[in-house]
Amino acid sequence: MSNSARVAIALCAFGIIVVSLLIGWWSKKKMSNAQSFFGSTALFGPAAVGLATMSAAASVFAVMGVPGNFYVLGNTINLWILSSGGFAMSYIILGKKMRAMAEIAPISTLGDVAALRFENHRGIKLVFAILIFLASIAYLSSQIKGVTVLFGYLLGWSPLTSALIIFGVLIIYTAISGDVGGLLTQAFQGFVMVIAGIILIISFYVITGGMGNAVMTIAAMPTVTGAGITKTFSPNMLDGWGIATNGTTMAFIIMPMIGLLGQPAILSRMYALKDPRDMPKMGLFASVAHLFVSFLAVVAGMGAMYLVASGKIMPLENADSAILAFSEYVGVIGQIFTYAAVISAALSTSSMFLTMASGMIARDVPDALGIKLSSQKQVTIGRVAMIVLGIATIIFTLKSGSMVAMLTTLGYGTFITATFPVFVIGLLWKGCSKEGAFSGLLVSLILNITCMFLVGTGIKWPGGLPWYMNVIALSILVTIVVSLFTKGAKGDALDPRVKAAMEL
Repeated sequence: MSNSARVAIALCAFGIIVVSLLIGWWSKKKMSNAQSFFGSTALFGPAAVGLATMSAAASVFAVMGVPGNFYVLGNTINLWILSSGGFAMSYIILGKKMRAMAEIAPISTLGDVAALRFENHRGIKLVFAILIFLASIAYLSSQIKGVTVLFGYLLGWSPLTSALIIFGVLIIYTAISGDVGGLLTQAFQGFVMVIAGIILIISFYVITGGMGNAVMTIAAMPTVTGAGITKTFSPNMLDGWGIATNGTTMAFIIMPMIGLLGQPAILSRMYALKDPRDMPKMGLFASVAHLFVSFLAVVAGMGAMYLVASGKIMPLENADSAILAFSEYVGVIGQIFTYAAVISAALSTSSMFLTMASGMIARDVPDALGIKLSSQKQVTIGRVAMIVLGIATIIFTLKSGSMVAMLTTLGYGTFITATFPVFVIGLLWKGCSKEGAFSGLLVSLILNITCMFLVGTGIKWPGGLPWYMNVIALSILVTIVVSLFTKGAKGDALDPRVKAAMEL
């Protein structure tokens, strides 16, 4: 890469950061209370919320993790593209119910929705907040990991320098305007990701001559060695499962599609929509935008494999750089938009979960402990929490050697174990009791912490599935079984307003 190309790419990447900072600064005038700071409740239209939803949910996992995963495992993650339909499915299943909850009572966080559904059960609110906080650390870490790879590859920066500069700016603009600025910057960043997707998809077909030619080239080359690195290819990498276990592949298909129902980036945006009648439009914007970004990820991973197999580039030392290697071959324009997409993905997801985690600390935990704070105090504490969480995440990232995709699935799975008992089961089934939801959350918390330690021992999980799949299943099972034998906040005991919202 020439020095002039590096300068152009760096300027554009920093341009994304500067524009995001300016949007955050401008939007602070819309931030008037805890509801707007933590949840952007009922403030924005379908285009802004749809793009923001996609960008926050897709994250660096989509832009860097998926191409890296494809480079290593082949088609294992290919069907992940189907998850684009999961956005619309989520809004169809839960959208009206979640949005209606914001009409019943003031809603700032997901914890507020949980409290409204389950008669302000303090245990549910507390355990849910702890789980969301733990998952946010892992999820935010994957964003920082992606950015450090990006700027290390581009400018030779150390991981610490990259993390402090990029996420220092993010913490500033997020702390200034909260989720109001976060949502608007996420919408801008989502638009950048879509444009990058269109450019790289077209470039893939021009460079490879089409999907068929790329597949044949990769399948025909058993190994490629260069710069002391050997890359082994196999026709099995390009079949329906890739070279991962069938259980892992199924998890990559099921988790994104159904798992979107349990993602805070989806759930919290349901009550950020200004007009409830725009819910179908919001689902369409999010699904179509995600389709471009997810196909970008697949063609970038396959494109890197094709370039290595055809001898056009050397085998990659780091799989997470697959999209960067492919975009470098595309040329300066491709690189500019690729780096812009990666930085946009990292910033959008990070601002989302910084705000969400700070809301848990400043609003939900004190409320669960019986401590009542004014709206202004909640905002102040939330801003401090953002700084602390940002620093903690940087430390966690620098000590972790996991790939971006693995860090994200850690957070992704933990989010689902926390949200499924409370929101999916809780809002779809009137028979879900507060005792059942609390028991499911408690089991989830214990098993998440236990399994995180066991992962390091190399334990083999039943059925070859990732550990979080088992935790999700057990937390759902416990929630249902306990609900069958308890009576709190279910059936006739439901708040009539909540019951009406659940029937929508």
